[in-house]
Amino acid sequence: MQADGGRRFVYNPRVLDIVRLMPRGTIYDRRGLPLATDDRRVIAAARQAYDSLGVSLDQACAASDERCYPLRGAAFHLLGDARTRVNWTAPNASYVERDAESQLRGFDDRAEVVRTTNAAGQPMVTIKRDYRDILPALRHRYDPANAAWARFRQPHDVHLTIDAELQLRAAAIVAAYAQKTAGRAAAVVLDPDSGEVLASVSYPKPDGADNATDALLDRARYGLYPPGSAFKLVTAVAALRQHLDPRSTTFTCARLPDGRVGARISGWNRPVRDDVRDANPHGTIGVHDGLVHSCNAYFAQLAVKIGSQPLIDTAARLGVSLTPATDVVARVRQTLPQIGYGQGDIVVTPLKMARVAAAIASNGVLRDARCEQDEAATAGAGPFVSVGDAHLLASYMRDAVLSGTGRVLRNHPGRIAGKTGTAQLDRQPSHGWFVGFAPFGPAASRIAFAVVVENAGYGGGSAAPAAGEIVTAAMHAGLLK
Repeated sequence: MQADGGRRFVYNPRVLDIVRLMPRGTIYDRRGLPLATDDRRVIAAARQAYDSLGVSLDQACAASDERCYPLRGAAFHLLGDARTRVNWTAPNASYVERDAESQLRGFDDRAEVVRTTNAAGQPMVTIKRDYRDILPALRHRYDPANAAWARFRQPHDVHLTIDAELQLRAAAIVAAYAQKTAGRAAAVVLDPDSGEVLASVSYPKPDGADNATDALLDRARYGLYPPGSAFKLVTAVAALRQHLDPRSTTFTCARLPDGRVGARISGWNRPVRDDVRDANPHGTIGVHDGLVHSCNAYFAQLAVKIGSQPLIDTAARLGVSLTPATDVVARVRQTLPQIGYGQGDIVVTPLKMARVAAAIASNGVLRDARCEQDEAATAGAGPFVSVGDAHLLASYMRDAVLSGTGRVLRNHPGRIAGKTGTAQLDRQPSHGWFVGFAPFGPAASRIAFAVVVENAGYGGGSAAPAAGEIVTAAMHAGLLK
């Protein structure tokens, strides 16, 4: 044993043996299904429920001496793997097994990174751990009935907001759509009234993936994508926060000299063009038609009208920076028309776009997303847009599905409201987005979501159908009422 700054750090192989003997708590989903466990009794009790989901625990939990993960790779980006600790030190990951390890084990080893030297005097980095909390158990390691072991025999479980059924189904849906294109996609599903994460899936996932490094990225929560037209929701919110009348704030989308549809904006040399498929100009329109028909020309002019600071401030409420440039204001002013319709320098995560849809669905309240049931439901909650404006935007999103760019979903029984996005890239096919919520109108419970399918082209033809299938899965899981 070595004393260091008043803390006792134990360098003894027997300590690690004791640590391995400590029972690790179970991670449960919102309904009490185990997502990770060492307890064979818990596995046996969940067998019938998992059988109904098409999951064989005999296969998923075949090794009796290993921690069991019934959803396997479908939940890897959420849970991590305590057996292998793969990607354990990644800063762009939020593994429950890692982040809640002290709770699951029942003690905190206060691990910290320290710089030291090896036997040859060369500099190195290592982990220093404080095992003071388990020294009594070490002393009585041959007497498990001793009171020193009592605290470690108590349950140290973690309960998540994740719905295992929806997580499993959403993972399969995302994988199916990803495999049709570039092989990468993500989706997030939230309860808009609480901020609870119901599902968070990324593809590829580690098991069976061709590129292990690529598969480790949690695209749903940490993947950065240009949002394309899905960001028009944020521009609309910024305008409404400036008290602009969405009906009287009109701009014109006209035929350009080159035959394309769009607009010339004073002060900017290059005209803004709408999609090549827009054969006819949209004319003089307000926010409703601009959103329903996803008119770039409208939102470029709207961004210029409201100015850079309202857009910077509205995006900041989401934790989104509009540019990585050092002089943010100058760069935003330079790219303001493009920012208005989700291009320029903007990149966002699917989770943050799901929060936009959730705020609109829940009377304008923006909530922090949370995965653990013990986290405070009201943490970070605050107004994003007024109640009346939230209802107005919600109706516009419903119209976008009924008669606009998301009409592939107009007959879906879930009464989906949403916004498509087609994020243009240099020399690559566009990313497809769909952001929304369901059901629109009176409901006892609803979900909000964001789906991105990389390099899939138009969001209305790729991400929107995937979102429709996820809403269907949520309906089957009883999460929409």
